[in-house]
Amino acid sequence: MRATPILPAPAPADRPRSFGRRRAGCLIAVHLLIAAHIVHWRLAGRTLAPLELNEVVYTLELGILTAGFVFMVLITLSVLLFGRFFCSWGCHILALQDLCAWLLEKVHIRPKPVRSRAMLLTPLGVMGLMFLWPTAQRLLAGEPLPTWRVMRPEDPWGSFVTDDFWRNLPGPWIAGLTFLICGFVIVYALGSRSFCRYGCPYGAVFGLMDRLAPGRIVARGDCSQCGACTAACQSHIRVHSELTVFGRVVDPQCLKDLDCVAACPEGAIGYGIAAPALFASWKRGAVRRPRADYSWGEELAIAAIIVLGVLIFRGLYDALPLLLSVALATLLAWIALTTWRVIGGVPVRAVRLTLARQGAVTLAGWGWLTGAFMVLLLTLHSASMRLHEVALNRAYDATEQALARGDEPAAERHAATGVGHALALHRWGLIRPDGLLLRTASLLEWTPHPRLAEPFLRELIDRGAHEPEARLRLAALLARDRRSAQAIEQLELARRLIPAMPRETGERYQQRLDQVAAMIADTPEYSPGGGAG
Repeated sequence: MRATPILPAPAPADRPRSFGRRRAGCLIAVHLLIAAHIVHWRLAGRTLAPLELNEVVYTLELGILTAGFVFMVLITLSVLLFGRFFCSWGCHILALQDLCAWLLEKVHIRPKPVRSRAMLLTPLGVMGLMFLWPTAQRLLAGEPLPTWRVMRPEDPWGSFVTDDFWRNLPGPWIAGLTFLICGFVIVYALGSRSFCRYGCPYGAVFGLMDRLAPGRIVARGDCSQCGACTAACQSHIRVHSELTVFGRVVDPQCLKDLDCVAACPEGAIGYGIAAPALFASWKRGAVRRPRADYSWGEELAIAAIIVLGVLIFRGLYDALPLLLSVALATLLAWIALTTWRVIGGVPVRAVRLTLARQGAVTLAGWGWLTGAFMVLLLTLHSASMRLHEVALNRAYDATEQALARGDEPAAERHAATGVGHALALHRWGLIRPDGLLLRTASLLEWTPHPRLAEPFLRELIDRGAHEPEARLRLAALLARDRRSAQAIEQLELARRLIPAMPRETGERYQQRLDQVAAMIADTPEYSPGGGAG
């Protein structure tokens, strides 16, 4: 049955030529609001916590009601009523993807969309990992569900108001890399809005809610089957077919950007109230959809590579976040399958290049194989480093647990194991992150040679990273080594950093500083005048 629109079809002269400029203005306004939020924090010293959707994880795992969780709930409710308008009119990652597609079109490049069933399921898997797995873990372990609570502004990181704006945000380099990969590279490789389709767990949630939404793109007149609406859709939906069969667009990938509405020469498409889609998009044979690019065997390989890639990249060098890891793993799967086809002599085109034809590898194909081999080496190296990181973290946790129960011999054994993995990371890793330096120093403090931790702590101080923590640890190390004058110097330098800290952080460090000061006072060489005795 065809949906009944709310309003009559507008006259052709009254229809907007495009919603693109309006949507671009809306997305620019979103970025201006983000900038204004940061400016307010800089001027006032305290502001509303960043509206980060990933804070939903903290709510589900720890029961802490965060600003990001409330924002996610509001967006979900809007999708439940009106459809996925937020994705196309308010998401900063989609803004980058559409900007990339627009720039490519300016130079007459329109990337061919890659169609994969395994990639299409990836966002649902990531959604389960983020939003369902924490609760499942608790239930499987027989633990009670967390009690929901609101953090005070003085609490470390989960409050609605904060004076530490960057508390849960990645650094500029990782943020820039995320924007580059998720907003540009993946679009060039897999087609427009490919991260929305193949990587975004929030989009997976919104897609499920969209199936229940009465707000839909609907048919408002007879369709001439010209296909202009389908050609205009950057989400690769067969709009004209769905409108003909269902009277409305039922594909949950519809982001309500209204490009199809503006593209229809007959004015026969609009936005209105209609029956929710539910599972209409699953009806076999109702709408002829483009065939997948891969066989079922290849799809299984893609799924395996994506899972393996996420395990390798997530948390690598204490830096790569989950969504960036998903994007990298998806690109890795695409590179691997394309390379496999090139090696097999299957005719292949990728990123506008012919890599193989008539059973022979082209010159571009040899260039592709060279690049793919380098990607393989980098991936294997990353996997090796990730294994060392996992082993280091396990040894670090085991050391802390042994210390908590007062088992110093066990702590020393675990620390020695962890130091071995840490030194391998220092020697072979491409990056020596600040967290690695700090963990290495911490473990060395519980080995027979704690003085070896000193250069790692001093390097942290030179970097200006974890400086209060590094100076406090260095002061304690120097005090145990009976170098009271140097310990006092580090303690005073650490004390000067406290006024510049967020209030709640400063209070915690002041307590630790007092503990280290008491340790220094107990050393035999200490004299109240501030020097060694």
